[in-house]
Amino acid sequence: MTKQTIIIDNLAFAKRNERISGELNLNDCARLSTLLKDDANKALSSFMPSATIAFNLSGSQGNNGLAILTLSLQASLICLCQRCLNAMPLRLDMSYDYQLSDIAAEELLSTELDEPDDVDLQPISPHMDVVALIEDELIMAMPIAPVHEQACSSLSNQSGEKPNPFAVLKTLIKS
Repeated sequence: MTKQTIIIDNLAFAKRNERISGELNLNDCARLSTLLKDDANKALSSFMPSATIAFNLSGSQGNNGLAILTLSLQASLICLCQRCLNAMPLRLDMSYDYQLSDIAAEELLSTELDEPDDVDLQPISPHMDVVALIEDELIMAMPIAPVHEQACSSLSNQSGEKPNPFAVLKTLIKS
């Protein structure tokens, strides 16, 4: 189980309009795998034959000449339903746009930006780790408390009212 790494110079990548596509194994994303149900991931091959994360990263230059990265992700994961505590499939299909910037984080807080909200800033880096970026986006997209869309067990259908265990004694007093 080797961890796959993909390192790019993100500014040169965007300026040359390059594109990379591929698939990552869940073993490549150690932080993400801690959020997923371990038992289900061990038996993942029987539930989902291909337990991979498909990605597509492309670079371009925007109308204003700024470098842009576009990341598309498709992932099929298994997590733990917080309602019934059983394995639950989770399908994520996402797309992100990043504008490359050399603005320091401290300056960014005090700078008024004219970009729309659907574009995130990514620092210019000659050694950007694409796998770490993909893992970060998947972690942020994971629901805090995943639950099945449909009612998933008889426990979840109960209204919360429990029968009184002393109801039988009440009938004895009346007789």
